Amino acid sequence: MSNAPTMPVAADPVRAALGEMLNSPPPVADGAEALRILKQDYGLTGSAESLDCERDANFRITTGGGQSFTMKLSNPAEPEANINFQTEALLWLEARDPALPVPKVVRTLEGRGEFQLALSDGRVSVVRVLTWLEGVPVARNNTITLELRRDMARGLARLGRAFEGFEHPASGHDILWDVRNASRLRPLIEELTEPDLRTRLTAELDHFDVSVRPQLPALRQRVIHNDLNLHNVVFDPARPDQVGGILDFGDMVKTPLVIDLAVAVSYHTPAGLGVVAEMVRAYHGILPLEPAELLLLRDLIVARLVTTISITERRAARYPHNAAYILRNNGPARQGLAAFASLPREEVNAAFSAACQMEQAR
Repeated sequence: MSNAPTMPVAADPVRAALGEMLNSPPPVADGAEALRILKQDYGLTGSAESLDCERDANFRITTGGGQSFTMKLSNPAEPEANINFQTEALLWLEARDPALPVPKVVRTLEGRGEFQLALSDGRVSVVRVLTWLEGVPVARNNTITLELRRDMARGLARLGRAFEGFEHPASGHDILWDVRNASRLRPLIEELTEPDLRTRLTAELDHFDVSVRPQLPALRQRVIHNDLNLHNVVFDPARPDQVGGILDFGDMVKTPLVIDLAVAVSYHTPAGLGVVAEMVRAYHGILPLEPAELLLLRDLIVARLVTTISITERRAARYPHNAAYILRNNGPARQGLAAFASLPREEVNAAFSAACQMEQAR
């Protein structure tokens, strides 16, 4: 063990900005451990395949009968209440909109939706098993159709409708990935080695602090998915225009509802303003946006791009062995920053207002 002194979190602005969860390594567990849990707690046998994950330890479980499940071992730094928040959210969605293509909670032999497990390194993780959603991640699709992008927006809007009324003690937990916390990214941005990028991100945060953040408390607040990136949506190649499943509810949080749309479309900004506007139109057709939300949408999209770039750069430097996974959305975020964020704000707002058939808010 190293004897080097450890700087207290409060004295280390970068560590404090990332939070304990983003500084905590994933659980120590392998396929053999996953299969032991599967048999002991779920009464099932099969094979286990480790899945790439930034914070947790995830496995694809395939039983002898051909059924597939996802086993998730949470990061030990994740509060148990936050895990229960995810479990209860999925149960809520199943009750409110059973046809939503989201994972379903699989209960243990004792009827539990989750339970604690002591790991070999002395830490404690929470175990869950969810149904597996078949399909190919949209990120692997070289020709994403406009209709698939629209369907992603419609699926997100259905989630937003289904989550109306859902409350949980941990829903307001504090995570840096919540765009409303973008102001706290400054210590990460200051460490960037590219001066032009550092200047650009700082300018966007300056605008966010003055013109956006003060308005967020007045917007509709709701539990949101908060990470509808191209890796978290799967589709059936036989039906390339339709969403087959929405995955990974690990970044859920109660925050302004419009942030969910901003996050989702931020991953499509390299495709251009026209594509983003079509996604906004599709979302609005299912869950109508309010004028105040529409007015802030452009800045919230850009704030998400800033968030993606700054957090992934720092975490890749901290965990170089997992850098390829951590940085998978970094390149598209940089492209989006260069293409979308460079457009005149008035032009973007006009396109969004036209897409929603609203008079342009000012």
